Amino acid sequence: MDQPILIDTKMHGMEGITGCFVVKGSERTALVETGPKSSLEHVLKGLEDAGVDALDWIVVTHIHLDHAGAAGTLAARFPTARVAVHEVGAPHLADPSKLWSSAARIYGERMDELWGGIDPIDPERITALTGGDEIDLGGRKLTAHDTPGHARHHHTYVDDATGIAFTGDAMGVRLADVGVVRPATPPPEFDLEDAIASIEKIRALGASELWLTHFGSQKPQSQDEVCDEAVTALRSWAEWVKDARASTEDLDEIAAQVQKRAEEDLGGRLTPDAIDRMEQTTSYWMNTWGYVRYLDRKAKAG
Repeated sequence: MDQPILIDTKMHGMEGITGCFVVKGSERTALVETGPKSSLEHVLKGLEDAGVDALDWIVVTHIHLDHAGAAGTLAARFPTARVAVHEVGAPHLADPSKLWSSAARIYGERMDELWGGIDPIDPERITALTGGDEIDLGGRKLTAHDTPGHARHHHTYVDDATGIAFTGDAMGVRLADVGVVRPATPPPEFDLEDAIASIEKIRALGASELWLTHFGSQKPQSQDEVCDEAVTALRSWAEWVKDARASTEDLDEIAAQVQKRAEEDLGGRLTPDAIDRMEQTTSYWMNTWGYVRYLDRKAKAG
């Protein structure tokens, strides 16, 4: 079987930060992830370059706009394709109004500029998946594995033909030319314990490679190295947020302190360009807000 094909969505006009993946079986073709609607032209060009003129499946790891924002538009473009999504996220692709309004709390007036809208999908065309469900492409299957933590509606998909795991945001962000893991911990659903458990679940899958939506294959690093880095980053950020909250409850100030600690921890290894590109995927401020919401839930639960 052919290797999956990486398409750079060039999200927000930047290369190498958000990808989607073409997986061809002997009978059917799937696109894993879609990027946002604002990046649609790059996805369509990537499909054309890959020789794909029809899609049978549009598969998303979860429903956040950088992963599923173009799903409805692509479904209209490929009218026989089915859309596969975690069962918890399925209603929000059929009616994305709550998803859009929730994201607007983070991005405000920049919503249209950044994401380009989101089109609803006919519920009859949506396949809601649970952990263990398979998508048959003919001689090749994608198996969904529940990997919550980043969000409750998150799946990792394993391609049985190559052993590649498409991990969405479960492993955080690790841009190929940057080489460090930044956690992806957005509000309102981020959960630290679930996120670490999901990384350990991915480790136990024994995949041949980990392919992150942000961004691509993690070779030559081993799975254990990337998993270890991801867990360490999650725990470090948790401590930095807790330390900052000991002196202030102002979210902007907490985020500034976390950024300072993160950059000190990396010893100046990140260039301003690398920081800017990583900020397009998950920002210091958004990550910090996710941790604050998580810590408040934990405190309220006792």
